[in-house]
Amino acid sequence: MKKKLLIGILIFIALGGLIVLMTRQQDPVIEQIETVYMKDGLIRAYDRNDAQRLSESLGQYMMYLLEIGDAQRFAEQVDILRKQFLVTSEEVDFIKWELTPKTATNAIVDDFRISNALIAAAKRFDEPTYLQLSRRIDDGIVEHMKVSGVPIDFYDWNLKMQTNELRLNYLDATALKRLNLVEPVQEVLQAAPRSGPFFHEIYLPEDKQYKMADKKEVNMIDQALIAIVSEELTGKQDEAFYAFVYQEMGKGKLYARYDRSTAAPRSDDESSSVYALLLPYVSKDIQRKMTERLNQIDLTNAKTTHVFDFLNEAIMQVQTSTQK
Repeated sequence: MKKKLLIGILIFIALGGLIVLMTRQQDPVIEQIETVYMKDGLIRAYDRNDAQRLSESLGQYMMYLLEIGDAQRFAEQVDILRKQFLVTSEEVDFIKWELTPKTATNAIVDDFRISNALIAAAKRFDEPTYLQLSRRIDDGIVEHMKVSGVPIDFYDWNLKMQTNELRLNYLDATALKRLNLVEPVQEVLQAAPRSGPFFHEIYLPEDKQYKMADKKEVNMIDQALIAIVSEELTGKQDEAFYAFVYQEMGKGKLYARYDRSTAAPRSDDESSSVYALLLPYVSKDIQRKMTERLNQIDLTNAKTTHVFDFLNEAIMQVQTSTQK
């Protein structure tokens, strides 16, 4: 009798474990992340042993889990944030941009993304500790990451020094509004020089000067992010940039990189992230064309697909599905 009872208990436990495993793998995005990109609980940029482990990836995955309402996995990522990436001082917290023993700087773009996710999750999952953590991250930005009233890229907590650069593609409208940094950033964006439809990507607040990330070519992910934050802060689309996007899509596709002077493609590659980021901001006709192109891009090979691109597309897909 006891033997039968023991066997029954073991079968029940095994079935329970199988059900949990099946449940955890029902979402194909989660399955791809956890079985291919993730190692020892940490997301890697690629499915390679030497791939970077970035706060960027952590924040993107948090955003995805927030979108689908997975409170358990979100809590697991917050735990990883606290134990692995967070550098705590007496007053504020900093987030390592890359998980290495020598990393002593953050990246404001990742701080913005993670803080945004924590604030939204605090409300959705009714977890006040997320809000407390987000405030400490925000405090670090306000106290250590501004020059002449303008946010800057990073802070070195070992050297206790700021950079004197702001990459405009690092800006985030939600965070800027929360931190009362909209007005100075609007001025920076509106005064940014152009090369045809393309933005100069970097601002030097001490000198009030701009420079290009690369004098010969532009990265369309950076260009798209600048156009998006500019629109979200001003309420107006950048006519020159979107005219170029529509022109290129009229020819069939957007390329990942363009010559800054001639606006000719400098690569045969397309970027899934460019399409995913721009989809909410273009007309229905262009959305259809971008979606067709996006569906042609294979994101299943994690050895060659950066997790940034994989998660940008995944976040876009779930946002689109919830809006229908």
